[in-house]
Amino acid sequence: VSAQADLARQILSQPLTLRIPDGDETDPGPWTIPQEKLVEMMVIERVANESGEEYHIALDSEQLRIYLIDKKNKINQPAKNARMYFDDETRELVLIEEEQVGLRLGVEDSILAIQTQLAEGNHDIELAVERTIPGVTAEHTAEDLGITELVNSETSYFFGSDTGRINNIATAAAKFHGVFIAPGETFSMAEQLGDVSLDEGYAEAWIIFGDRTIKGVGGGVCQVSTTLFRTVFFAGLPVVERYPHSYRVKFYEQTARPGVLNTRLAGLDATVYVPLVDFKFTNDTDDWLLMETYVYGGYRQLVWKFYGTSDGRTVDWTTTGLTNIKDPPDPIYEENSDLAKGVIKQVDWAVEGGNVIVTRDVYRDGYLLWQDVFRTQYRPWAAVCQYGPGTENFPPENPDPDDPCAKPVIIEEEEGEGEEGGEGEGGGEGEGE
Repeated sequence: VSAQADLARQILSQPLTLRIPDGDETDPGPWTIPQEKLVEMMVIERVANESGEEYHIALDSEQLRIYLIDKKNKINQPAKNARMYFDDETRELVLIEEEQVGLRLGVEDSILAIQTQLAEGNHDIELAVERTIPGVTAEHTAEDLGITELVNSETSYFFGSDTGRINNIATAAAKFHGVFIAPGETFSMAEQLGDVSLDEGYAEAWIIFGDRTIKGVGGGVCQVSTTLFRTVFFAGLPVVERYPHSYRVKFYEQTARPGVLNTRLAGLDATVYVPLVDFKFTNDTDDWLLMETYVYGGYRQLVWKFYGTSDGRTVDWTTTGLTNIKDPPDPIYEENSDLAKGVIKQVDWAVEGGNVIVTRDVYRDGYLLWQDVFRTQYRPWAAVCQYGPGTENFPPENPDPDDPCAKPVIIEEEEGEGEEGGEGEGGGEGEGE
């Protein structure tokens, strides 16, 4: 009893400090358990031995477990590669962001370390934390990683985008600038993109939700996923998971000339809706891939680049173009109590539907590596017009097919001159995604 009493005094003689081994200013902790808390955590047990029984004093393992599980959420962090870009002149990598070492707390091993070292009189104890060094650190060079040249670059255009959509394109694209993909790794766009929310800097813009185009946080992110898909497609990398949009979005058929579309690009779009819908591809080369993204707002351009080492593969592709074309449904007219009387606003735009089949053949040294087929079925989409309560002569009986939201010319029942209705608001072109 006296020996265990001495041990109890020793355990309670000073606070207990727990720290991460080799911690630096970026690590959480250290954490201190005061003496009064140690009193609450102490347990005294009678333990059988060869000569009968003896007292055993220690901290309650279950209370320690609860305490450490709480700290586990603060300690655990994934390993993250350093982020860099490739300098085309020097042919070297330039550091953007330092790597993050992975940390993982071993709760049971930490409990054992605390009980053992406390019994030995130690009150400053290192937790059992496993460290993981990421694959790319600030010390790696382009030669180390096999980053020697531009493998592929693709550009998409977004003329007609509002400020919210442009903001979202830039915010999402920045998540991928300087990101490395290891040889053999399957890359998840949704995982890298993370949370799409106002807190992450996104704004409200047009998104596809169900069978409607509505204002939602993150509209424009699919400009980024579509550009990545095309960069992967024309680089000849395997596509693991890809989902097209519900209907054709004219943004994704735009060219460098505003107002001029390239319909061959229909069927080469990809949508991502975190966490339900993802775009994934695999780096099946022998070297690392480096992604770089550049948004030129004034030119309405998003440029995506892959750097690595080419293994000589080439891509041939064909498209059926839009087939089985279906006209858009009749316009939909809705009363919106948020609009004033006489106000008419177009909130969705008509698009014809149809099917597209895109075939890709990937070659190397004249041999076909594989062929894959991307099938897309676009739904015909109706224009949607909203009007304020009490708006006269609306919805129109015979809407103008070129402007379904315009008020028709009203002819009085009695003889007299016709009267032209006023123009509605928001009748300009636009597309959601």
